[in-house]
Amino acid sequence: MDKELANRIAEFEPQDGNWLPLEELLQRALLAADMQVYYPAIFRLFERYPDEDGAGVFWTALHGMEDAGGYEKDLLESFQRSPSEMTETILLRLRNSGSEYVSDVLVDDLIGG
Repeated sequence: MDKELANRIAEFEPQDGNWLPLEELLQRALLAADMQVYYPAIFRLFERYPDEDGAGVFWTALHGMEDAGGYEKDLLESFQRSPSEMTETILLRLRNSGSEYVSDVLVDDLIGG
């Protein structure tokens, strides 16, 4: 894992509302041999900006995690620690795809049914 990349994702702050540099960082994480090592950094970013979608850039992370899989434990921990627009969106997408559970917890218990 590239710890510098993980830190840059987790600690990213937009300059003058510009989220595009984050897109480049996320693309680098998506190309990693094991993208899952960047999940904690991505979820920390979501927690730092709970009411944001990063001007659409957060969706790159969401789609990448959905494609790679294996994000459920990190998702649950992040949502329980500090719910955000993006973690709730991921939970809704899981439920809408037919998944009832995330890491042995009912999705409806987390976001309501």
